[in-house]
Amino acid sequence: MFRRNKELASGDRKVDTYIGKGAKVQGTLSVSGTVRVDGFVDGVMEAEKDVIIGEGGLVTASISAVNVTVAGELRGNVEASGRLEIARTGKVLGDVAIASFVVEEGAAFLGKCEMLESGARKPGAWSEPVDSDAPGASE
Repeated sequence: MFRRNKELASGDRKVDTYIGKGAKVQGTLSVSGTVRVDGFVDGVMEAEKDVIIGEGGLVTASISAVNVTVAGELRGNVEASGRLEIARTGKVLGDVAIASFVVEEGAAFLGKCEMLESGARKPGAWSEPVDSDAPGASE
């Protein structure tokens, strides 16, 4: 069980940027690879690959990435062209637009979920709300 949580939290993914325990970042964080957060980030996070929030991590930001793994706490929206994983120690408070969703028993999720076709849309491209007067809209 301990190994599984460690795999979920970091897996075999190479981490290009690390925000360590005790570190605080405010503003826009753009990363060309994978970023792991064990500290605090407030603002906007954009990663060309993955975002990993470790057990001690707290992120109050909107996130745009391929895959997002949460073992800590995330307060913000997620757009991921791949998967969102919430570990048993993880908490996500926000809306998500994702292709795949994995939630371990004991994890917390409060928000709306929009399921995308895998690779159907790039992160950062939220869809427009459905016009209730449009033909084919449910009444």
